[in-house]
Amino acid sequence: MSVTSGKSLTSNTNISEEINITSVGKILSRAFDELRITDHTIRKDAQIFIKRTYPDAFSSKDLWLEIMKAIVASCESNGYSFSKSELCDLLTIGSKGLDTAKDLGTTNVGVEIANNRLVEDAILGIYKDIMENYDASDDKLKSNYPRLVLNLTSIVHKGEDLAGERVGVYGLERYYQMSKKDATIKIPSITMPLQLEPKYETIESDNVHEKQQTEVSRKSRSEIIPKGQRKELINNLSSLTQRKKREIEELLAKISDQDYRKLSGLGLNHDKLQKYNKLAGSKEFSREIEKEIGRKLTERQLQHATISIRKVRTYIENVLDGKFLPHGSHGINHVKHNLEYGYQLMGLIEYKRRKR
Repeated sequence: MSVTSGKSLTSNTNISEEINITSVGKILSRAFDELRITDHTIRKDAQIFIKRTYPDAFSSKDLWLEIMKAIVASCESNGYSFSKSELCDLLTIGSKGLDTAKDLGTTNVGVEIANNRLVEDAILGIYKDIMENYDASDDKLKSNYPRLVLNLTSIVHKGEDLAGERVGVYGLERYYQMSKKDATIKIPSITMPLQLEPKYETIESDNVHEKQQTEVSRKSRSEIIPKGQRKELINNLSSLTQRKKREIEELLAKISDQDYRKLSGLGLNHDKLQKYNKLAGSKEFSREIEKEIGRKLTERQLQHATISIRKVRTYIENVLDGKFLPHGSHGINHVKHNLEYGYQLMGLIEYKRRKR
């Protein structure tokens, strides 16, 4: 999520206070209507997704991106293939947003972009390319097109793709063409932090095994951080996420030792996180970090660090809730990996060293 400089990591002053989940659901349904997607399961799963993510939207732009993510995530999860005309509709609605104030009684989402001539010209060029070349595209590119459109939507509204890469309006078409090329070589190059909740089956024998693993895990946790710091960790994670301490304690017992170690690094650096969050985006941010770690960071590394700081609450909650699901042939979650890289750069969590 996007956090304004000076805001607390736990600040709840965002657009979710203005637009309730019922209204957000109506906007999502309206978007599906515009796309003419009627599948009940796809719509239902998208509603589940948006209920989980919309509280993190700090502006109408953030909210619109969450709605678009919910649509793409649900379609992808349910194996829905977009036709080229549907893809063009997705591009159009993604870039222009919806005028929802009149008929839904809600804040307009994204419509302020519609009158930007540079954006309109770039979108028109991309629209033509899809109509002319989509049918001849290979299956890998076709399957990645919705994600690519989602990245374009993010660039139009926020000036950066979903991985946090800054892209100006003048570079929109070039980004599109380069991403098309990348998509045929390596799918992970088009980044999208999307996953619907996994479906679990509860079996008694699994519960026994899980209980045994938890007991072993608790014994090894004392080797990660001293027992005296556990209370501090739970208190700090509770402060960062605004969740009850009991819930934090229960969730910590379920995650892997590797994730426990990472959350310990963040939780026990609570004061640094608060300080860095207030400085994020300023020159003082880079000076403070470089002073702390004792070396210079490149501009790209500073961008990684900034994104990671701004998303620290989301990262912690997704780790605790098990929402960072692995995907791709490498079996890793690229969003999680990118955020952790930012924390590693700042010395908040340790680098993972390979055993020799």
